[in-house]
Amino acid sequence: MLLNNDYCVISKTDSNLHYAQTIQNGLLPKDRHFKKMVKDFFVIHKPQNIIGGDFHWLTKKNDKIYFALSDCTGHGVAGAMLSVLGISLLNYVIQKDIDQVGDILTELDKKWIETFNNENDTQFNNDWMDITIISYNTKTFEFQYASAGGEFAICQNNTIKLYKGNNYPIGGWQIEKNRKFDTFKVDLNMNAKLYFFSDGFKHQFNWDDSKKFTRKKLLDLIFHYHTFSMDYQKEFIDFIFTTWKDGVQQTDDVSLVGIEF
Repeated sequence: MLLNNDYCVISKTDSNLHYAQTIQNGLLPKDRHFKKMVKDFFVIHKPQNIIGGDFHWLTKKNDKIYFALSDCTGHGVAGAMLSVLGISLLNYVIQKDIDQVGDILTELDKKWIETFNNENDTQFNNDWMDITIISYNTKTFEFQYASAGGEFAICQNNTIKLYKGNNYPIGGWQIEKNRKFDTFKVDLNMNAKLYFFSDGFKHQFNWDDSKKFTRKKLLDLIFHYHTFSMDYQKEFIDFIFTTWKDGVQQTDDVSLVGIEF
């Protein structure tokens, strides 16, 4: 049985988390931002515990649309704090005169490391962030991507293909002294559809035999529904995820974003 004081503490904690959720959600792009920049889209965003370390980011600079999806260390408050840092640093770095998305991640990595480089702290901090960032030029149709430990998929030509970049994340254990992130280019068809996701979906256990959903099942699911509208895709993918876990505790923050330019 909870004592009255215990109930007050729990209620206050829950209230604080929901207030933090309002703030964190306020930093994420709204539907109206997507509608101004892309042809079609959907967003599935499910923190493990009200707030979390997953975030997505969207902006436009001159003729280029930029989008990123990131998975920060940890869950709950700790992960959410890192996500706020990631969004803030992206908003700062995008203002610089940088043309290649890989260079954006390189600069982001430097700023991330500087944030945790406390001269009075003798312990090395290994907080990290997996992130994929893309740019799409609305005039030339050039598509670039760079990835720090992340991955995404593109459906076009009646197939689905997984894309990765550099294996190392933003931050984390620094092995390379002068770490750089590569920029990759992909030719997109007019009806190409892009899907960005964090680890949470593929790592979710089911209720029946405690098996993970897996990356293969996720890619198969995306490909099965990719010809439908994004709203339709979101409805069915969300339903399948909910049915899969069916009361099992969510094991991680879950993010899945579909975009059609």
